[in-house]
Amino acid sequence: MSVPPSQWATNVFGDQAAAVRLGVGQGLRNMQANAQAAQEQGAARTTRAYGTSRYENQYERLQDELKDLPGARAVQPFGFPYELMLIGNGLLYPFRYAKTKSDVRSAHIPNETRLVKELFTFAPTPKHTQDPFDLDFGAAVTVAEPRGALATIPPDTQLILVPFACNASELLEAYWGIAALGVNRQLEWTTDPEALHLPQAVTSYTSRPIIIPGQITAHTSFADGTEPTLTLSSRTASDRALHLPAQTEAEPVEDQTSEDDATH
Repeated sequence: MSVPPSQWATNVFGDQAAAVRLGVGQGLRNMQANAQAAQEQGAARTTRAYGTSRYENQYERLQDELKDLPGARAVQPFGFPYELMLIGNGLLYPFRYAKTKSDVRSAHIPNETRLVKELFTFAPTPKHTQDPFDLDFGAAVTVAEPRGALATIPPDTQLILVPFACNASELLEAYWGIAALGVNRQLEWTTDPEALHLPQAVTSYTSRPIIIPGQITAHTSFADGTEPTLTLSSRTASDRALHLPAQTEAEPVEDQTSEDDATH
């Protein structure tokens, strides 16, 4: 028997609260499967392939599971390469808070970036921001105003956090709820963080299947290789009249890309 959604979830997502909760759990399961597949294909000593794939998939696989719900909308924050899902009055923000099982009530946001500050303008006000006897007169406290698509969503939107714990071996646990951003990135939960059901079945690995072309296994010597095709063109009459030397090959084209352009 399924557990009904919490009252806060019903207030935020309405009649779709159960469907959103189910979709978030399934999206995280697909995220883990995709990231583990990337790690296995890379056959690397480090887990960098897993980490890169997991970070991308924590947004994209949730979007796959939620985009067809009535009223669902993908929102892309300014300068951010991925989209967050807005459903009803809830803006979902998934992030990994630990690599092992840990008390989510003591979780911290990994990094207090400009994006995080903009997102938390849709969260409750923290109870404590700075000790009154620890004032910093050197810099004024500024509020990060939402930019880009975040500036277009209703002001009564609520940020719904989706913290999860995982590593390259397994997806351990996941929660969702509402919290303020306190001192030192500490989360101040205004709702009890609710554990999400993480199904065992995987509904999708990736929308871009990897196809490896067939490889030639027979040994071929240089002399037995296919003779290259040469493209010949005659010189114009004006070139011959001016006694210009024949051009034997095209001018080299400067490469405009490098390995540094790739995401590692």
